[in-house]
Amino acid sequence: MKKITLLLLLTFASSLFAADVTGRFDAGTPYEEPAAHAPANVSRMFTKSVTEPSSIDLYATGGSGMIIWTIAEKPVATKLRTPTGAELLPFEGGSIERGLRRFRENDDEVLHVMTTAAARYQLDVDAPATVVVAEPESTVTLSTWAAPLSRQPGEPVTLHAELRDGDAPLAGAHVTASLVNPRGRAVQQVTLTGNGDGVYSATLADLPMNIPGTWTVRFDADGTTPAGIRFTRTGTGELVAERGAARLGKIRTEVIGDMLRVSLDATMKAAGAYRLDVIVADRDRNALAWGEGRRELSLGATKLELDIPLANLGGTDVNDLLVDVRLLGLDSIGVAGRVTR
Repeated sequence: MKKITLLLLLTFASSLFAADVTGRFDAGTPYEEPAAHAPANVSRMFTKSVTEPSSIDLYATGGSGMIIWTIAEKPVATKLRTPTGAELLPFEGGSIERGLRRFRENDDEVLHVMTTAAARYQLDVDAPATVVVAEPESTVTLSTWAAPLSRQPGEPVTLHAELRDGDAPLAGAHVTASLVNPRGRAVQQVTLTGNGDGVYSATLADLPMNIPGTWTVRFDADGTTPAGIRFTRTGTGELVAERGAARLGKIRTEVIGDMLRVSLDATMKAAGAYRLDVIVADRDRNALAWGEGRRELSLGATKLELDIPLANLGGTDVNDLLVDVRLLGLDSIGVAGRVTR
């Protein structure tokens, strides 16, 4: 079944310099709103950065191998101690028989614990480094996302995390989120509140800085399973802070000859090239028709309109339509505005 987003992408390049183009969807194509957030990032790993020689606790949940990747700007030596007291010293490569192995590439190295116990391991690092620890087969997962995916100025931001041990929720963990602006600087840390069912969230009334672009969020969770197993997890999320290039008014529709004219008023805060997209569906959310066209828009008030052939609506009553209008920036890629009726 064709997806609306795929169809629009396929017609994107041809519409940049052409007149308005329209079409109809195959029967049974569902109308789909833009995703509220990116797909959840599901993590079975955690990261830790050190700025000096340090000893790092690694909490394994058991029943999985463990991969420890140490990333550094210069050669680094590490020593791993297991819960039984066994050690993998910096000069040792380990072996399959020991269940501990070391691999090195340039200034980085990877340690592999073939099967972990649900216990604390310890890694000594002799220089500044970032340590990434993954348990690929662990049942303890952290799922994270940030919303809205495309955020207009003034919209609240939701940070969401879910902790599970298999299908069982993990409550009582300490979960934080650090916001990183598009310039790569961490600017705010937030503590998420749990609802007792493994879901943790926080809502921000605004971003801490008015910087358009892609904001990333790092989530860190630390807790204990009902069986008393300690765990740590790190996850990520992201959203796009739009520049607020336009403010769109209410959608109007009228029949002009054999066309349905879709129009609305807009106030442009950034001049330039834009693409106007219109999707028309029935009230049962079956997608009927689409149209798109390039617009060169100046600052200030303007009127946007696009005609959809009535024949593409399949006889649906024009007074009983769902209309979705989106204005997309072309000079500076992004969503300038979206409104539905």
